[in-house]
Formats: sequence, C-alpha cells, structure tokens
Amino acid sequence: MGLAASVLIGIVTLTTWATTWSDWYSFRTVERYGDDPDRLAEADLFSGSLGIVSGIALFAAAAVFIVWLWRVRWNAEMFCRGEHRFTRGWVLGSWICPVVNLWYPKQVVDDIVAASDPQTPPHTESLRDLPGTRLVWAWWLTWVVGLVSGNIVQRGVLAGATTVGELRTNVILSTISALSTSAAAVLAVQLIARIDDLQTNRPWVPWWSVDQAQQGFQPPAR
Repeated sequence: MGLAASVLIGIVTLTTWATTWSDWYSFRTVERYGDDPDRLAEADLFSGSLGIVSGIALFAAAAVFIVWLWRVRWNAEMFCRGEHRFTRGWVLGSWICPVVNLWYPKQVVDDIVAASDPQTPPHTESLRDLPGTRLVWAWWLTWVVGLVSGNIVQRGVLAGATTVGELRTNVILSTISALSTSAAAVLAVQLIARIDDLQTNRPWVPWWSVDQAQQGFQPPAR
C-alpha cells in the first residue's frame, strides 16, 4: 500500500504541473488573443480536460494513502500502548473536516511515527509529549502552503476570473501551489518509506506481551 500510494502521489505531482501549464496557457491566450473565441475555447478545453484528469488522480492517491495510513495506525497501536491524540476514525476525518484539516492530520501522523519508532518504549503512557520529527514538519508545512494557494486559485476559477490581471494572479498562485505540492509529494514519499521502515524494524510483538508477567498489563479491549 505504501508503494502504491507513493506511485500515485508521483502521478498527482505530474498532473499538478500539467494543470499549472494549462493555467499559464489560458493566461497567455487571453493576454494575446482575447478577441479570438476559437483560441479561448481551445484554452478552456485544455484547462477542463486536465482538471478532470488531475481530480481523478488526486482522488485515487488520497484513497490509497488513507488506506495505508489506517493500516499503519493499527500497527502503531499494537506496537505501543501510548494514547494517540485522536481516535482511529480521525485517520480519515482529520482530512475532510474544515479548518481542523490544517493541523489534525499532522498530529495523527506524529503519533503514528512516535508509536512506530523502535526507540519508543512499548508501555509509553502518552504520545503527545514525544517530540515530532523534522520530516513530518517539512511535509506538512509544504502541503498546507500548496493547499491554501491551490484553494485560492480554485476560488478565482469558480468566481469566473477572466481579466488579464485576475488570470495573472491565478497563474502565479498556481505555480506556487505546484512548487509546494511537489515538495510535499517528495517528502510524503520519504515519510511513507520512513514509517514502513520503522514498523518493519520494530519487533513484531504486541505491547501487552512485552514483560507482561512483570508489568501486569492487560491487552486493550478493542
């Protein structure tokens, strides 16, 4: 699942740049041939077609990534007793709930990384107090920049931006979004590999079985 998610993330990056190219193409077309309906229609066709392809790729990548994240969350709960900041349902919910989706997913991943790390004791009480990693921080900051700038571009498109000035603003933001999203994609692939490596290298023993006789712990009732 991690490999599939990484491949799809790479495809999304390519479609993001294709969409950015179409935004620039539309801008140049309006700038040079604003009175030519045929050229404007051609630019709209490019933009709409690439937008559909990009949306399909993004949906596929998101679905596979969430499935992978759900599975590594299950593993993390087995490796370490530490309490996660959010229940398992937030593995999906953190991405689709407005406003909190700007920081909840990062905290979900932070807890998974902490619980998966072989250096984290199995009987750690809470994961929220463990320091986060620079990789997660870098991935999340670049993702948020790309997300916010991309949403501004989409609002401009939905609002019917047609003047040269409006389109110029859109293509600049679209380029910023593509750069940030590309950086986030590279870091996401590294993060997937990092978590997979941590979970592979950690002894495959449930936390309640580690020193159970001495500690007196019971398995979780889940």
